[in-house]
Amino acid sequence: MKSVVSDLAALLSTVRRPGDFFVSGTIDLPSLRLEVDGVGVVALPLLPMQAEQLVAVAERAPYGRGMETVIDTQVRRTWQIAADRVRIMGKHWPSTLDSILARVGEGLGVSDPIMAELYKLLVYDQGSFFVSHRDTEKTARMFATLVLVLPSLSTGGELIVRHKDREARLELRCEDPSEAAFAAFYADCIHEVLPVSAGCRLSLVYNLLRRGKGTAPEPPSYEREQARVAALLRMWAASKRSPDDETPEKLIYPLEHAYTPAELGFPALKGVDAAIAGVLVSAAPQADCDLHLALLTIEESGDAEYADDYGSRRRWSEPQLEAGEVVDRHVEVSEWRRPDGGRAPLESLPVEDNELSPPDALEDMEPDEEEFQEATGNAGPAFDRIYHRAALVLWPHQRMLAVLNQAGLGVTLPLLGDLAERWAATGENDQSSLWREAHELSGLMLSSWPNDRWYRERGEGPSGAARMLTHLARLGDIVRLDAFLTDVAPGGLQDRRDNEAILIALDRLPSDRSIALVERIVAGAAAASLAACGDLLARVVAAMPLQRPALAGAATILLDALPGDPARAAPRTSWEERAVRIETGLIVDLLTALVHIDENLAERAAHHMLAWPESYGFDGILIPAVRRLVVSSELKGSAAVEQLRAACLDHLRRRVAEPLEPPKDWSRDSALSCRCARCGELSRFLADPGRPTWVFKAAEFDRRHVEDAIRKAGCDLNVKTDRHGRPFSLICTKNQASYERRVKQRKSDLESLAALNPN
Repeated sequence: MKSVVSDLAALLSTVRRPGDFFVSGTIDLPSLRLEVDGVGVVALPLLPMQAEQLVAVAERAPYGRGMETVIDTQVRRTWQIAADRVRIMGKHWPSTLDSILARVGEGLGVSDPIMAELYKLLVYDQGSFFVSHRDTEKTARMFATLVLVLPSLSTGGELIVRHKDREARLELRCEDPSEAAFAAFYADCIHEVLPVSAGCRLSLVYNLLRRGKGTAPEPPSYEREQARVAALLRMWAASKRSPDDETPEKLIYPLEHAYTPAELGFPALKGVDAAIAGVLVSAAPQADCDLHLALLTIEESGDAEYADDYGSRRRWSEPQLEAGEVVDRHVEVSEWRRPDGGRAPLESLPVEDNELSPPDALEDMEPDEEEFQEATGNAGPAFDRIYHRAALVLWPHQRMLAVLNQAGLGVTLPLLGDLAERWAATGENDQSSLWREAHELSGLMLSSWPNDRWYRERGEGPSGAARMLTHLARLGDIVRLDAFLTDVAPGGLQDRRDNEAILIALDRLPSDRSIALVERIVAGAAAASLAACGDLLARVVAAMPLQRPALAGAATILLDALPGDPARAAPRTSWEERAVRIETGLIVDLLTALVHIDENLAERAAHHMLAWPESYGFDGILIPAVRRLVVSSELKGSAAVEQLRAACLDHLRRRVAEPLEPPKDWSRDSALSCRCARCGELSRFLADPGRPTWVFKAAEFDRRHVEDAIRKAGCDLNVKTDRHGRPFSLICTKNQASYERRVKQRKSDLESLAALNPN
């Protein structure tokens, strides 16, 4: 099919007459004076006592049946007061009524002048109602009815208006006592008033008349446009079932008028916006499409530029900035509203360029907010701006999950978890609707899963990958578990937090498939996530004792990924260096797994570690690791562990044999890398056995240089700055830090010797 976004825009462009069969809203009602014969001035909001007085002077409202006018409280139960007994005054009232009529004319799509003729004052006390009926044209040139609900406290009494196959349900009440609610509808519309459940409603009813001669206005009719739009939407929905479909997941039609989030809603749409919404409200259900009204937000930022004419201005004038190239742009829709007036429980959704109808709908927009930042430091001037626009959003109902998937894992992971929990609670099989819905959603999530290996949710809890696996395991969805472990886990495994969920997922699969997947995961993740892979391998070895020999492939891959000679290693980014950092836990996990899989691989690993002491230091890595390994009864007799233990013992014994005594004088190690005059003076002070303190009086640059040299060389000095006089002085006092470190190390060495050589 052709571009659905262009075709939809072309069809909706023919809907130029604004209006609908009804209009409703609220309006401020300042200083209104209402007088009724037999009652006098009526206080607003209406008081219960005066409501009783009005009922006392009113009569039962009749209704027309054929050529007769009858009273039947089974059909209509309300009270009426004739117009000639009612007077409405106040200096603002004429302009207020004119404002109402202007909004009514726009809402009903009437371009000619209209006037309002008071018909009745109606009192709806508790239990009042009026069943479905159609108003008769009570006077010449009448084409519609206007109902103005004056400030009064009541509940219930909704007005329902129907025209052809459409229905509007209007709640004509205001929380603010200074406001009035109004509704107008064409005379040929069927309407009813539901029972008032509490309180009393006071309403003025007007006949709306055209001022001039000519044909009476009629409700706008877009039946042909509705049919054509429905046909287009049906074709679009059908195309989404094809695997080769390239049409957008949703259609976004920006509206013309501006609306704030507070007033956003189908009933508040104006002019052509209301007419187009009316067409889509009718057409969307025919094509099994969901329709929403939403707020479209565009956020842009980028580089700013100084205006071209700034150089010609006075030097003391403020610099003038203007937006330059857009560097970052984000478009989303949020603040969802349904046609029935309710709020849809939807999150913000991103907007793709191919979803806009027409494609150039957002061009030449003026920003609602724009801010500029002056150049600071190394950063040039910049700008930020925001645009807001109301939009109608459509998608085929069958593609609801695909649309939600656009919002990302923050939305879909909780939704999948909810589906899995609800399915498990029902006890139904894997052919139930809940299970199929979860299966469909997880497939969409897999197809768009972030493939960047650095992707990870913030926080200390389970990662998105672990949560996904947990949900799939709960569903027992073998197909999706296999696909996730095959395609996502190899690039997404980063630390041990994922491994418990991976182990649970592997347990759902046949053992031979689990072995193959472990090998695939280790092959894909070992280069960046050594510790996580080692932990996974150790867990699998413990959980699958009968399949341990089959894990030799994964073990070999992990062993080959171990870093070795730093001089021969390929350059790495700072992130990669952190990712492959060798940890004690990695050594413990790796040796534990290798001893159970293949002792030869374990010995190869031990030999590799001892061959590269710069990468596998005794004090930071091997000794703590071997202390943990030797206490395991399962590893007793392992040649690899014994080889590492012997090397650690030798290292410890040689160091314990070194003499340990405090310095006999004030001389300290003076091996400085810098040979400048300042550091030469520092070196001579360090070597002097009789000087405990050195005062270095110099400018800040020289003092900082000496401090850096002391820090880099690890000198046994306490340093502080004396800020008396100019220039300031650096006071350096010798200490026994090196000796104290060796004392602490000796204690640790003796503890490690006892732990590694209990006999």
